[in-house]
Parts: sequence; C-alpha cells; structure tokens
Amino acid sequence: MNKRWIASSLSIVLAGLMTSAVSAQEQPTIEDDGYRHVMLTGGGLTLCTSMASDSCNETDWIDSQTMRTNRYIDLSEKSIKTAVSDEYWTGFREDARKKVDEALKLIYDRMNEEIITERVFMREFTRRATLKTYNSLSEAEWNKLVDLLEMPVPAELDERVNLTESQQKPAVDIYRQFVEMAKTTRFDDSKKPVVFFTTSSSRDPYNEVDYYMDLFSQLGAEPHWFPVDAALIKAQQEGRCEELAAVQEEVLGAYARDRVYRDRYQQQVEFCKAPKEALKMVRQANAIFINDGDANLTRSTFINEDNQPSDLLRDIVSFVQSKRLVVGGSGAGAVALTSKPMISNGTTESAIKDGAFASEPPPFGCDLDATCPTNTHPDSLTFHPLGGLGLFHFGILDSEFSDNGRYGRLIRLAGDSGTPLSLGIDKNTAMKVNLEKGLFDIIGERGVFFVENAQSVPSAVASTFHYLVAGASGMMNPYGLQTAEFSDQSGIVKENPTTNFLTDRGLVDSIRVLCGEERNEVTLLNKDYRLIARINDASRTAEAGGECQVINGKIGIAYQPEEKL
Repeated sequence: MNKRWIASSLSIVLAGLMTSAVSAQEQPTIEDDGYRHVMLTGGGLTLCTSMASDSCNETDWIDSQTMRTNRYIDLSEKSIKTAVSDEYWTGFREDARKKVDEALKLIYDRMNEEIITERVFMREFTRRATLKTYNSLSEAEWNKLVDLLEMPVPAELDERVNLTESQQKPAVDIYRQFVEMAKTTRFDDSKKPVVFFTTSSSRDPYNEVDYYMDLFSQLGAEPHWFPVDAALIKAQQEGRCEELAAVQEEVLGAYARDRVYRDRYQQQVEFCKAPKEALKMVRQANAIFINDGDANLTRSTFINEDNQPSDLLRDIVSFVQSKRLVVGGSGAGAVALTSKPMISNGTTESAIKDGAFASEPPPFGCDLDATCPTNTHPDSLTFHPLGGLGLFHFGILDSEFSDNGRYGRLIRLAGDSGTPLSLGIDKNTAMKVNLEKGLFDIIGERGVFFVENAQSVPSAVASTFHYLVAGASGMMNPYGLQTAEFSDQSGIVKENPTTNFLTDRGLVDSIRVLCGEERNEVTLLNKDYRLIARINDASRTAEAGGECQVINGKIGIAYQPEEKL
C-alpha cells in the first residue's frame, strides 16, 4: 500500500473526526458528595517488601530468619526427575523435555548446590550454554518447570511490606486512598474498615496473600483473603474440592501448589467445600480489591460459562450500587471490571496491522508449544465481546497504558467494536469513580488517556483523545468525557522522554510540544508505523509537572511497510 496515500488518508480521517463537547473550563453541574464506588488502577503498584528489595530505599530492615525473602528452587536428583517426567510433558514436546533435563543437570553440576534462589536459577538458565533451551520454552512451560522445582514455603515466614522504605510513594498513596474509600461504607466509624482481597487474577493464587495481608493491615484496615478464583469455582461446580490441585493445573497452569503452600491450599479446599462462605464474606466486607495478573481469569471467577453473572457477582454489584461496598482493581483486576469489550492481550503493532480478535488470549510463547488459539499469535489483540464483570459501564479499560505504548490497541478495539469511550490508565496511577454520576478523580504518578469516536480501517485507526494527569478531575458518560478540570500538580515526569509509541511512552512524551504556541501537530515514525497527533481551535491544553494535558486532540496511527520491489 502506498505510504503517501496512507499518510494523507490519516489526515483526512483526523480532520473528519467529530469534536467532543467537553471543555476544560467547565465544572460539573451535578452535585458531588465526594463518594466514589470504584478505584481503577493502571497496575505497576510496586512496593518495598522482603521479597522485592530492589523497590526499597533501605534494606537493613529485612531479616531472612523471620521473613520470606526468596523463592527457592530444588535441584536435587529427585526434584529434577519429577520436573521432567512424562506426566508433565506431551509427546509433541519430547525434545524440549530432554533438553530441559540436560540443562538442569548442567546447572546443578556448575553450581554444585541443590538449593538455590529463583533469581540465581534464572541467571544460570539464561547463560550461554543453556540459553537456547530457555528461549525454546513457552511461558506456560517455564512456569510449570519453576513450580515443580519450587521448595515448600515455611509457614512461619511471611512476605513483609515496608511502606516507609518504598521508592514508589504514589503507589503507597493509591492504596491508602483505597482504604479511605472503604471507610465510607462503614456503619460504625469506630471500627476498622474490612477489606477482602482476591488473587483471582493470578496464576498462583497463594503467592501474594501475605503481601496484601500485611499491606492493608499497615494501612489501618482489617484484611482478609477472599479465596475465590477460576480453579476453585470449577472445583465447586464439578464436586472436586479434594482434587483442587489437579483443577489448578487444568485452569490456572499452576503446579504443586498444594506442596509449596500447604496451609493456604488446605484453607482454600475447606472454603471450596462451603460454597455459601463467599456470600457471607461479601456481606462482611467494606471493600473488595482485585489483584493484577490475567483479566480473563478474574472474569472466569465471577462470570458463569453461559456468560451470565454468578450469584456472587450479583451480590457484589448490588452492594456497590447501595453504597455498602467499594471495589478496587489493579491492572488486569481493573480491566476486568468493564461491561464493554474486555481486552485480554495484544500489542499496538499487531492491533494496527491485524485487527482485533474475539478469542481466548494466546499464552505468551504459544507459538513454541502450539497452544495459540486459532488465527492468533502471542501478540494478537484479543478481547471478550461481552465484557467483564460489568461494574464499570462507561467504556473499555486498559492498564499500564503509556509505558507499554498501548494507544493503538485501545483505539483499534474501540473502533472495531464501535465503543464510544475507552480509557487507558498509566502505571502508578488510579481513577476514583462515582458510577452513578460519572464523576472521577485521577491520583498517583501519571495520567489517563481517553479515546472517543474511534474509527478503524485495515492497517489504520484514528480517534479524538484527551489526556489528563494526576490531580485532574471531571465527569463522563458512556459517550465521552463531559467536563474536565486540568491538574496543576508538579513532579509528574520522572523519566527521560522517548519517541517510541509502539511499546513505550512515545506519544505522551512527544505531545509536550503541543502545550507551546508554535506547534499544533506531532508526527512520529516507529518501524513501519506512523502516528499523527494534532490539536485545533476546539482543543485545550495545560501543562502539569512537565506533561501536556490535552482536551479534544486528534490521533491517527497507520501501518505503512516499506514498498518491496
């Protein structure tokens, strides 16, 4: 396709886009009592913990004798024999199984130690002698291998959180504000807010339990693990609670969790045998928080196979509507809350070039072990057309947005599905939303990208966009942003700028020039892709901490490969 034709077509489409009615000057005319039903975070909420010392300012508080500090790998002969047994590897992957066996024995001979940390195991497996074997494994195969080699976690050692030493202060503030939201649903202000958290987005349902217990306890809440996930629901439905470990292999791709987390596993088995306990927990809660990971797993937890909400989800929605419960989600946990098409996978490159697929998400590296759903590959943009849990009815949601260059995939899905409004939330950033009135506040470190009136054709997409950063607020409905108040905060930008808009912050970094008086358009080229961002007389801009906030901008992205003779 002719590159000049695509570039001119982008300009025509941009010029023809409808202009939103939003004004940065207007204030919400509806009364705002400050109540917010949900918190949507963009993920990346990394805190200082005994397991994540790289995220700490100081580490002298970490005590390996009383805290969990690492995941340990067992390279004994017995452990290796189990990990590479035929039970866990298909005949199709026999060559891969043999190479893994050789690699594990080589690493053991090189280290001359049976027990090593996961970090050391990763370092050794990715050295030159075994790197080719590592690269030949799919993500599912690697996770399975590590699961099967993992040592049991001592019951007396918990992962501990240190809020004071955490480098990411915006993440601490986001969690703190969620606990404050939980307080607004209490009947007795003298009691701590009760926060139930679910690890339903995780492949490993137990790994983050101690983390959230300690986190919410330190923030003044009464925390409880809400042990529902897709594997547990299936085990309940099939009467297989005593076989939960086998169901976890089938549904989550998690292995030997009963051996590694004996107490947590048994706790979940007992919960599985008492199906009414979940509803009791919801009635006790002031807040429910859904962790990051895989939105599809959380959807499968709360949505039945006939795509109808479970009784548990119906109760949650009812309590949220009656202001008896607030809900928060991090990353994929937030993405899963939408009632609109739910994103489950994909890159901007694939989205612009190949379009969107209503399909199960392809596992990373699925091309290596032939597990990709039909017509997809590891980078395919996939979505669930019937949406997620249905709490957030305003638009499509995406997370870790700017840092991963997800502009194109969000606009593509919005255009292909005909969804009027879509939102992409940056890392370490959150939106607090009133679901009745559409009022919102943006908090954290960065911003939220709003997509309206998206249009899509083969190899190109375009839309109206708005970009607001932490400190901004406004009102929206399912058709777009209605009003907005710009942020005047400082200290938003913390990294060097880039022009890479396919996998990084290239767009929001580059539109900073639009806040000056000399430029009204930015054009970026990345590989075989072109991006144009433009403002006009209907646009409004304002700086905040070095970022340029934009109302009523226009954006177009096109795939334009070099012509081959």
